Amino acid sequence: MDMRMGLVLIGAVLLSACAEHRLVVQRPNPDGEQAIVHSNAFFLPKGQPRNVAACQTNLIDEVRVHTNIGQSLLSVLTLGFYQPATIEYFCAKIPSGEGSTDE
Repeated sequence: MDMRMGLVLIGAVLLSACAEHRLVVQRPNPDGEQAIVHSNAFFLPKGQPRNVAACQTNLIDEVRVHTNIGQSLLSVLTLGFYQPATIEYFCAKIPSGEGSTDE
């Protein structure tokens, strides 16, 4: 029984280290291209360098920021001086121009 409890505790700790943040526009226009950027902040007093979205339409539909157990562990081991994350963004498709914007 002690071995099971230990495995459950380890599993809970591993799952708690993962996080996802989502930013979605109010009126989504999906079906655009998707891009993944691996980002990190490394002891930068002025903040993190910019990651530019390469959308041909200059329209973004959704942004997701992921951290996993390895990235969280690196952040803890370096006392927050190195903070890796994965940023995933979805470009919006070009509006057709037809129809009405009224709801």
